[in-house]
This record gives sequence, structure tokens and C-alpha cells, in this order.
Amino acid sequence: MGIVFRQSAKNSIIVAVGALLGALIIWLSTTYIPNKRELGFTQGLVLWSLTISQILILGLNNTLSVYIHKYATDERKRKLLITISLFFPLLLSVLFTIVYSLFRVQIVNHFQLEDRPLMQQYFYWFPVFAVIWIYMIMLEIYLGSQLKVAAASFMREILLRVLNIVLLFLFGFNYIGFSGLVGGLVLIYLAPVCVFFLLALKTEGFGFSFRLRSFTISEYKELLHFSWYHFLLSISLTLIGLMDILLLPFYDHNGYASVAIYRVAQFLIALMQLPSKAFLPASFAVFAKAFTNNEMDKAKDLFVRSSINVLIPTVGIGVLLCCNLNNALAIIPNGYAEVIPVFYILFIQAMVNLATGMNDQVLTIANYYKFNFYLSLVLIGVQYVLIRFLVPQYGVYGAAFSTTITVVIFNIMKFFFVWKKLDMQPFSMKTVLILLAGIPAFAAGYFFPYLFEPARHIYVHTFIDAAMRSTVIVVVYVIMLLWLKPSPDLSEYLSSIKKNKRLF
Repeated sequence: MGIVFRQSAKNSIIVAVGALLGALIIWLSTTYIPNKRELGFTQGLVLWSLTISQILILGLNNTLSVYIHKYATDERKRKLLITISLFFPLLLSVLFTIVYSLFRVQIVNHFQLEDRPLMQQYFYWFPVFAVIWIYMIMLEIYLGSQLKVAAASFMREILLRVLNIVLLFLFGFNYIGFSGLVGGLVLIYLAPVCVFFLLALKTEGFGFSFRLRSFTISEYKELLHFSWYHFLLSISLTLIGLMDILLLPFYDHNGYASVAIYRVAQFLIALMQLPSKAFLPASFAVFAKAFTNNEMDKAKDLFVRSSINVLIPTVGIGVLLCCNLNNALAIIPNGYAEVIPVFYILFIQAMVNLATGMNDQVLTIANYYKFNFYLSLVLIGVQYVLIRFLVPQYGVYGAAFSTTITVVIFNIMKFFFVWKKLDMQPFSMKTVLILLAGIPAFAAGYFFPYLFEPARHIYVHTFIDAAMRSTVIVVVYVIMLLWLKPSPDLSEYLSSIKKNKRLF
């Protein structure tokens, strides 16, 4: 587990750089796109196109990632699999665009009256963007199967964000208009697609084949069954994660203007997920190996320790965010005050989701993924009813409550299922120790006095206050962790730093 901890520390640097670039994008967006309705539309364009792409892929991304290894030594079947995976979604996209065009009036009229001009003008960017998403996802999956992960991560986490920042500067300094911004936002995703395709061409075994008889009827049935089930699973999980913001412009009277506010709150919540993004991929491989080898005592230990190791930085980031919300809002334009209460509502579901550990991974490894699927289907219906009822009355708050209620129920039910079936649960006395360490850190940050007047030199004073407040929080939290010692892996890692005089 110590090796996993060190690998996760390395991964966290890449993730942190991406997060900093994301924060810069949020600030530039709110600064250079003062019209919240236009800003919300750009966010909706990205998320709706991503969702459409998940539908049009039809689960073939999962099929490609699994069966490319099965047919590694059969060139004809491997190339036919690649051909089906890349060309069939394109065919579906053409059919979708035709149907989408036929119902243009009905689709546009479903949005709020003030948002309809935007939908009319940029109506066809949605299917175009969806197709680009499809090929970025599929080619990234293929490169991942060929162990070409570094380039894909760099393109997604770094390059796309840098290009986005360039676009915002061009728009902010009036080199391009809003139409140029929308078009650029879509077309910059062609950069990773082109790079991924060139990298794929250099891999051994990549190619195309139209010999449909390379697969037998039974193999086609197997591929269809696998793709269809994983299509339903991916769609259900995608909808649980995005349904609130996707439906917000339909049912909130402020339309896309509310999306801009909600998206800022979502970004702040996403910062709390950085530890899990850095840690879980490394620990998953070790956990899966222990489970496969039937080393259940080791698997249970890894399950608990991974949950503890994720919760430690998550609580720390949560405390930092809660105590610096006023600083965050001080440097963006007026009109985003609703971000703070929305953040606190979403904060509840984020903590529950992250504290319950690797339940999703456990259900997949233990072949209980069907439970996850059926449960998600039921909760999609619950979430939709909540959104349909709460959003028209309470706007962004209704969307936040809908998601929080759904995610909390989802995680509680998964927690009890894993506990009952596998006798595994992520909580221990050390979980309490982490929460106890966070209390004085939060108190230190919350009651730390404001020593500067933010109205004067707002950026300088805000950053100084945030730096001082955050330093106090980190110092108190680290002292509490060193005293309470909730994680043996953290203690081992700190000892190795002290001994070797290096981070890794």
C-alpha cells in the first residue's frame, strides 16, 4: 500500500495542475463572459454534447477496451472490431442528426424564451460536438488499451484547458465574437482527436477491415450483448451525475443563466474529488489483484485503508473550500452569490460519496455490477421526479437538493449491499479521527480574522487573505493528523520523506 501511496502522490501533481488550469478557466469565463446566459449556454453545449455522445457510442467504448485484448493475436477480428467501434457510432450520429433536425422547432421551444435565440443560432453545433466527443473517447480508450496513457492524460488535462484559456483571452480582448468562441470551444477538441489518431496509427495492429464474416454469428451476439448492457449502465451513471445541470435550463425560469451559477458550484465541488482521482486508479489494481487471488483479508484491509487515505485530503480540501468561499466569490463578478448555498448543499453529497470508499469498484470486481445498474435505473426516476418538482419552485437550490438526495440514497444502499454481501465497509475508528482532525482546522480557518479590506486592491488582498487563512488551516490539520495518526500509510510516507529527503 505504501507504493500505491507514493504513486498516488505523483498522480496528484498532474491532477492538481489540471485543477489550477480549470480554476483559471472559471475565473476567465465569469470575467470575460459577463452575460450569464451566454456562459451557461457554453457549459450546456459541452455537457449535452458529451451526453449525446455517450448515447451514440452505444457501449462500444467498453467493448473495444475489453475485446481488443481478446483478439490481440487475430488480426482480422481485431481490425474488424476497431472498424465497427469507430464507424458504427458515426452512422448512428448521421441518423441522430436527421431526426434531431426534424424536431428542431420542438427542441428549441422546450427551452426558456430568452434562451431560444441561442439554441436557434447554434443548434447544429450539438451533433458536431457529439461526434468529436465520440472519437476522442474511442481513440483514448484504444490508446489506453495499448498502454499509451500519458499522452491521453496530457491532452485531456492540460492541452484542452490551455486552448480553452487562449480562446477566452481572444474573446475577452475582442479578437473573436461569441460565435467564434462557441465554434472554437467545439473545434479545439479536434486537436486531441488528431493526435490520438496519429498515435493510434503508430501502434502495432491498428487498422481497418470490412470483412464482416470475420466474426461468427455467436461472436456478434456476444459483442452485442456486452455492448448493450454496458451502454445502459454508462447512460444510467452519466444521467445520475449530470441530470441536474442538463435539465436546469428546461425547468428553471432563469434558463441558462442558472447553469452558469450551478456550474461554478460544481467546479468547486469537483476540487474535492481530486484525491480520489489521484489515489483510486493506483489502489484499484492492487485491490483487484488481491480479490482475484482470493486474498480476502488483504482486500478488506486495502478497502479500508484506501478509504482512509482518500478521506484525509478530501476533508482537508473541504475545509479549505468552506473557509475560502468568500474569497473565491470576491474575485468574480457580482451575480454569483447563489454559488455559496448551492455549494453547501452539494457538499453533503460529495462527502458521502467520497467517504463511502471504493464501493463501485468492489461491485464491479465481485460481479455485483448488475445491482449497481438496477439501483441506478430506479434512482434516475427518483432524481427526475425531484428535479421536475423542486427546480421550478426553488431553481438552482432545487437542482442541488435533487442531486444530493439521490446520491446520498445511492451511496447508502451500495454501502449496505457491500457490507452484507462481502462483509466489507470503509468506516473505522480512524474515520472518526480524521473528522476530529478537521474540526479544529475548520475552526481556525473560519474564525481567522479578515486583516485586509477586499474593496481596495481586491485581487492582492483576497489572495493574501486566502494564503494566510489556508496556511493556518493546513498547519492545524497536519498537526492534528500527526497527533491522531489515522493512517499508517501517511505516517510511512512522511517518514520516507524525512529519511530520503525527497517526495517520491
